[in-house]
Amino acid sequence: MPLSRILKSNRGSSLVLVSVLTVIIIALTVSLRIAAGMIMASANKQLNQDQAYELAVSLGNSLESRIINPDTNTGAAAGIELTDGDELVDMSGFDGMPDAKVKAVVNMEGPDRYVLIVTSDVGKAKYIWKGIYKGNATQGYKKCLE
Repeated sequence: MPLSRILKSNRGSSLVLVSVLTVIIIALTVSLRIAAGMIMASANKQLNQDQAYELAVSLGNSLESRIINPDTNTGAAAGIELTDGDELVDMSGFDGMPDAKVKAVVNMEGPDRYVLIVTSDVGKAKYIWKGIYKGNATQGYKKCLE
């Protein structure tokens, strides 16, 4: 017996069948929308983490090269002088990253031992880069492994 004949013989069953199919289609549409939203949120979180990492590592490596090797382009006799509690960089808002912040601070850990801490925040993501150096401004600084 064809489907149309079955549906015609049972009064009201076609309305129930159409309603059930409509509910199933709406449920599938909503679940796909939620899944897509979750994927996009996860991708945005990963992007913020990657940007925070790149920002901190880039600034940390740049400062480290100026600490260990004097900048001959500016004619400086020595690189950056490290002093306890010195804030080398405090910037926020960059092109394409208006909610990004980066800060570089020097802390003294014992005699002639300095720790450069670069902290970057992008959105809710945070990354901390550390460099440890031994020496002084007159004789220069060397990188320590720990």
